[in-house]
Formats: sequence, structure tokens, C-alpha cells
Amino acid sequence: MDETPQPGLGTRLRMARTRLDLTQEQVAHAVGFVPTVYGRIERGDMLPSVPKLRELCVVLGVSADMLLALPPPPSGPDEQGQAEEELETQPALRRLAMLVRALPPPRFRLFRVALQTLLEPSEAEEPGES
Repeated sequence: MDETPQPGLGTRLRMARTRLDLTQEQVAHAVGFVPTVYGRIERGDMLPSVPKLRELCVVLGVSADMLLALPPPPSGPDEQGQAEEELETQPALRRLAMLVRALPPPRFRLFRVALQTLLEPSEAEEPGES
């Protein structure tokens, strides 16, 4: 078990436990903890291992996402596609930044002017058109 304090997880564990009207001792025994260890987890003094976190989720009837306060996953194909595109874009941006940093000053100035020109709206484009 990790000794890094995590008060948010403990608070959410306590809320899930009290919602089911269970005691710390009942939850501890259900997942194979000594009650004092489970108490330390609820207070945020310890973190459970991943297998124990999964057992806690089952016993308390909550998702790991809820206990860990994770944001909901992308719901639709548009959001999923956008998330995948962002992941693919990040390495490309890092490569571009590396190349730009390596440019000698005269070429950097030329690059900057070219980029500014590309970012200016074209007279042929209507507003809001890409």
C-alpha cells in the first residue's frame, strides 16, 4: 500500500460506506483489511492497492471512477474522436516545437512571418469558415 495521503479518496469511501449504513469494521472485514488500516484509508493516511480498491468498489457498490474522482469518459463519437485527435496531435506539436527551436535566427524569423500569414484570415474566406 502507498503511504501518500489522499484525503479525497477517503472522503468518498466514507460517503459510500455511510450511504449503505455500514461500519468501518464491516467494510474492512469484507475486503480483508484490519479495521485500523481501513480507518487510515478513510482518513487519507494510506492508499489501498489496486486489487483492494477494486474490492472496495464491489463491496460499496461504486465505480473506481467515482472513488478516484475521474471525469466521465467521452460519451459520443465526436468527443471520442476529438480525444483521440488530441492525443495524436500532442506528439506532432512536440516534434514541431523541437524543429522550430533548432532553426537558426534568420530562418526562425521567416518561419514566424509565414505562420502569421497563415493565421491571418484570407479575403476569400467568409467569417467563421475554415
